[in-house]
Amino acid sequence: MSYEHDPAHPLTTAFPFFPPEEQEWLSNRLADILNHQLAMGPRVTEFEKEFASYCGQPYGIAFPSCTSAMEAALRALGVGPGDEVLVPVETFIATGMVVSLVGARPVFTEIEDQTFSMDFDDAWNRVTDKTKGAIVVHFGGFISPGLIDFVEKMKAAGRFVIEDAAHAPGAALNGRLAGSFGDAGCFSFYPTKIMTTGEGGMLVTGRKDIASTARSLQNRGRDMASRDERYILPGRNNRFTEIAATMGLSQLRCLPNFLEQRRRVAEVYDELLLRSELFVPLLADKSSQPSYWRYTAKPTVNLDRVSLRDRLAEDKISIDWAYDPPLHLQPVYRELLGTQPGMLPKSEETLSRHICLPMHARMRDIDAEYVVERLLHHTNAALHKETI
Repeated sequence: MSYEHDPAHPLTTAFPFFPPEEQEWLSNRLADILNHQLAMGPRVTEFEKEFASYCGQPYGIAFPSCTSAMEAALRALGVGPGDEVLVPVETFIATGMVVSLVGARPVFTEIEDQTFSMDFDDAWNRVTDKTKGAIVVHFGGFISPGLIDFVEKMKAAGRFVIEDAAHAPGAALNGRLAGSFGDAGCFSFYPTKIMTTGEGGMLVTGRKDIASTARSLQNRGRDMASRDERYILPGRNNRFTEIAATMGLSQLRCLPNFLEQRRRVAEVYDELLLRSELFVPLLADKSSQPSYWRYTAKPTVNLDRVSLRDRLAEDKISIDWAYDPPLHLQPVYRELLGTQPGMLPKSEETLSRHICLPMHARMRDIDAEYVVERLLHHTNAALHKETI
């Protein structure tokens, strides 16, 4: 096919984007911020309220990262030494690390093939008397259809569920948005994510007790009900800046358009890859609307994905695979917990083969078509024993 590369529409797995009109809007507010309160001011409050409302929750607390938001959620839920928390292995190191940081033990679970989310049957089989709850990851912006039943089952057993929704602002299941299912939902606004504030995160919740503790932990453990400067919890500096909050308000306005474009690109990928029979994409359940932080596909044939990545790079196409190694095989957990290859065989096999195609809000149909054309070209070359 005839295709011309355009730096405004790069074929990458992430591309932060502020439309020109939003850049102007931000510029118009910068001088006011620089001449007034720089952190924890009215724009932070506005962003917290608007993002929480968007998710369908009454409380939102901004944090410097999703990691700090999840740590606050765990502490608010009383997790500490001697406790266990279920964590799927297809996730960033932070999901397990926050459990370790509060002194608890992450218990790693298999993932399901359809969404790369936690395998809820496997997770339930790993519950012990020490299990306080679970962190469920909406990998790539997919909310597993089994989440609702799992949350209800955990709640009935007196255990919590935290949604690691770092990939999932705007993702929906049965009309409900990510962050509205568990006891708390935690989001990331890192530059590679669907919406960004440079660095940053957000905790949303419907529980006043969690919100109250999280608000204290946002401010080093301060007693927020006291007029005096009194501290009631051991805490860190988790404050949020006015510039970051203003960026967040801008990105939140853009989010519907970002999601629409990502879903459109996913439709193009789905149609072309399913027609090829060489790759099986993660497909959305009829009840769900993924946010597509990543577009994930599994080859139906044996491929050297490193060589495939290198050949696609020659076409100025970036692919990757998240996460490698899986969480339980990261050196820190092999050292701390003695985890070894083969402990979670289903997940390890799945994660050794998948790939993630370019996906961001600036991609066009023609970009997605070119990616698939080159992907299939190189895959067919490998199958015919040509050098890949």
